[in-house]
Amino acid sequence: MNRLLAVAAAILLLGAGAPRALAQDFVLSISFDGGGWFDRSFNEGTWAGISEAVRELAVTTDFDILLYNGAPETTTQGVRNLAAAGSNLHIAAGFSQEEAIAEVAAEYPWTSFLLIDGVAAGDNVRSVTFKDHEGSYLVGYLAGLLSQTGVVGFVGGMDVPLIRNFAQGYDLGVRAACPGCTVLSQNIGDTFEAWNDPQRAGEIAAAMHAEGADIIYAAAGDSGNGVIDFVNRTRCYVPQGQLRSTPLTSALAEVPRDGLFEAACPAGSQPLFYIGVDSNQNYLGDVDGDPATLNHGLTSMLKRVDVVAAAAIHDVVQSAFTSGWQELGLAENAVGYALDEYNEALLSDEVIAELDQVRERIISGELHVPPYEE
Repeated sequence: MNRLLAVAAAILLLGAGAPRALAQDFVLSISFDGGGWFDRSFNEGTWAGISEAVRELAVTTDFDILLYNGAPETTTQGVRNLAAAGSNLHIAAGFSQEEAIAEVAAEYPWTSFLLIDGVAAGDNVRSVTFKDHEGSYLVGYLAGLLSQTGVVGFVGGMDVPLIRNFAQGYDLGVRAACPGCTVLSQNIGDTFEAWNDPQRAGEIAAAMHAEGADIIYAAAGDSGNGVIDFVNRTRCYVPQGQLRSTPLTSALAEVPRDGLFEAACPAGSQPLFYIGVDSNQNYLGDVDGDPATLNHGLTSMLKRVDVVAAAAIHDVVQSAFTSGWQELGLAENAVGYALDEYNEALLSDEVIAELDQVRERIISGELHVPPYEE
């Protein structure tokens, strides 16, 4: 029988002394990034992949799952004690755990480690990073193509190269589709708490809305929920001056508004949209529970942390785990954009075809999207 040792129980393992190894078929441990386990984004996407792999392997394998969700200053000791508990595979979600994984992996060579979004040395460490700039370019191109005001926003989490990579890709994509568009960009802060401050993210989104942004992309972990909540509450903007005529203009003419929109927004208003990140967050823009009416999630930049986490579990269980660094992008279907019942009415066949062309140009090398470091 698979068992999940809850966060509180896992934290108890962090006391003095190394705990006794558990006598189960497979011990899996996870340490999450800032924003918490259920951030509806990066961490939750990782957990979704873990859950799927455990379900798939449950016929032949019993799992004990140990969770750690602490502060950066305690992560090394937390991971160390989970490895000491007999973990066969430890999954570390987030670049802030690079030093912890490098240190603990050297101490526990019989444990396999997966580090997502960071790189750490070790013969027993698989490091996986993503070409976030490629996926962000694609959703930026969409924002530039569809924005009616010609002003779009980007709200980042912690001011680090990873988030600058998101911001740069988005900016380049917007400007490729709309050279005259304005991109408003701001990060929440420069400390770890920036991943868990939805209130501040909402305040930044409100300021961008006041400057005319009609589409706002959030890459901020749990903080990004503040942008989504702001968009869902505000729902619209009153045009100031002439709007651009874009494919979104004609799409919106066909999408029915719900009664809440009509009550909240004056005549002549236009809908406000967000772009989600990592997991598919389109559904969060469905404020009335009816996908057929207007939804405020334009799309989401998908980052397949779920696939990466699931693959590592399968590999260790099947004795096929390999170490080293993998960098994944559009060519590997590791990043992209979400299209489903919640946003399909907003994206015409012509828009999807144009995005497909941009995607293929990036994969072929015809279009180079430089990372922030470049």
